[in-house]
Amino acid sequence: MSLIRCVDLLQHAQDNSYAVGYFEAWNLESLCAIVHAAELARSPVMVGFCGEYLVNPQRRFKEDVDVYGTLAKKVAQSASVPVATLLNESVDMNTAYQGVKAGFDMVMFVDEAMSVDKLTLVSRNLVEFAHACGVAVEGEVGSLGLADQSTGQQRAGHKTDPGVATRFVRETGVDALAVSIGNIHFLEGSKVQLDFDLLEQLHQQIPVPLVLHGGTGVDKADFRPSIERGIAKVNVGASLKRAVIESDRRYFEENSVNRMNPNDVLGRGGALDISMRSQAALIDEVVGFIKAFGGEHKAS
Repeated sequence: MSLIRCVDLLQHAQDNSYAVGYFEAWNLESLCAIVHAAELARSPVMVGFCGEYLVNPQRRFKEDVDVYGTLAKKVAQSASVPVATLLNESVDMNTAYQGVKAGFDMVMFVDEAMSVDKLTLVSRNLVEFAHACGVAVEGEVGSLGLADQSTGQQRAGHKTDPGVATRFVRETGVDALAVSIGNIHFLEGSKVQLDFDLLEQLHQQIPVPLVLHGGTGVDKADFRPSIERGIAKVNVGASLKRAVIESDRRYFEENSVNRMNPNDVLGRGGALDISMRSQAALIDEVVGFIKAFGGEHKAS
């Protein structure tokens, strides 16, 4: 089935009562593992990269957004299930525009410090440019809380105001809207309490598909009632990296790598290859979320 437009994929999710998972990759191995998981589950999927991370000024080696766009598109085209691509959460508007030019099927710009009026203006301009290039745009109103695993602290967010969100969608023309209903970015070890009453209000008033970020911190039992109230896409990132980190940690506990052929540890792709083991762990994690989203066997 290969590459599919994001708007068509989101419509398919709404029509078939599931949420498509956006599983955020960070390199070629994670990108391929995510798509392979979707193929195993026979589920449509959305893949891509974080715009903020790719151009992080503290990044040791400079990355090229064009390369990542080409990579995502190529992997999507070779898949046996529908795959859409996203450059997620660019905090610099120039990066979002680069994402459009790089061939991502959808881009997203976020700036929680920006006033709603200014955000509306810059988002409208981005939408006009992106739509002229055949690219969709995801917007966001409200801000998610933020958990810091290293300190155990959390920063409070601001829930989405239905009136503000409705006006934003109408005036910008965004194709999907990320909402804040108690969801928290990077939350591990506990689960949030989602405001389903607020989500129902948003669903009734907003005409575009709704998106739930922070999927790692949501109880899997809460995905079904979220989907019933308009959530068509769920973003997952932190738990994917955690699955790989834990797999690698166990690998080094179980193997004396200094006594092993380095080509067996990395490169051959056999039973002893650390990358193969971490990809297998990532695949299991993604399949689990796909099942919770109701996406299994939804690929036509």
